[in-house]
Amino acid sequence: MTDQQQPAPAIHPRLHDLLVRELRIEPGSLNPASTLAAIGLDSLAEVELAVLLSEEFGTPVTEDQITGLHTLENLNRFFIATSQKG
Repeated sequence: MTDQQQPAPAIHPRLHDLLVRELRIEPGSLNPASTLAAIGLDSLAEVELAVLLSEEFGTPVTEDQITGLHTLENLNRFFIATSQKG
């Protein structure tokens, strides 16, 4: 199976919960290949997500870090990596 045929990784359950419960993102739109803009994260939502993640991990997460991720898959990887640090 080539990389393009690999199934997209599932969204971490805690991240999924934050996006759906706190930011009111539709669960059906949480496709890892989607851009953050496509799932409804505007600049205000990115700031709110940065605050939520900072609270979740106990370490600062900036809006610039969130903005730079571009896709839900990258956000998911960032979430997993950061959660393993804390």
